[in-house]
Amino acid sequence: MAERDQSRTRILDAAAATLRARGLAGARLSEIAKIAGMLAPSLYHHFGSKDELVEEVMMEGIYHNTRHIVSHVEVLGSGASPIQRLETAIRSHIDFLLTGDDYSSAVARVFDDLPDDMKKRVVAAYSGFDNYWRDLIVAAQKDGSADADLDPTVVRKFLIAMLNSSSSWYRPGKLGPAQIAEQAARMVISGFAAR
Repeated sequence: MAERDQSRTRILDAAAATLRARGLAGARLSEIAKIAGMLAPSLYHHFGSKDELVEEVMMEGIYHNTRHIVSHVEVLGSGASPIQRLETAIRSHIDFLLTGDDYSSAVARVFDDLPDDMKKRVVAAYSGFDNYWRDLIVAAQKDGSADADLDPTVVRKFLIAMLNSSSSWYRPGKLGPAQIAEQAARMVISGFAAR
């Protein structure tokens, strides 16, 4: 059983890396199998279809990312202000997407291309992630450190879309993940327009 679990994990890891690099249309089962160190037909011993494999990668990506963000924010303790908590979530999310987590980056990269029925299941699983961000935003609005006139749903949707997009355009170069995370947090928290 342990060997089967290891093979399954290798397949998921290979699929996440392939989806992150090539997107849904470009992800071929033969390439995933090669990266996992097996033959393509062997994948069907673990997953009934490419869709089943992709959906599991999506679910794992949501779980990994949510756990990463929550752990970084909650370690701040009760003394942290709502805006500090939001800023930490922004930095943690960018850091996680850009420093090698293939699962979360795969979610950000291929979500829009998923079949409608799979997208609905992924959105349902995504609700905990969304709710956590909503709570961070609402708390900052309630304590006066964020603009209470902005609709928290609109803020959350734009914020997450902006942060998630980083995995599709980021290339190592002039700025590293930490600098990009810093700039994203500054832009969101301080605003772009000079006051």
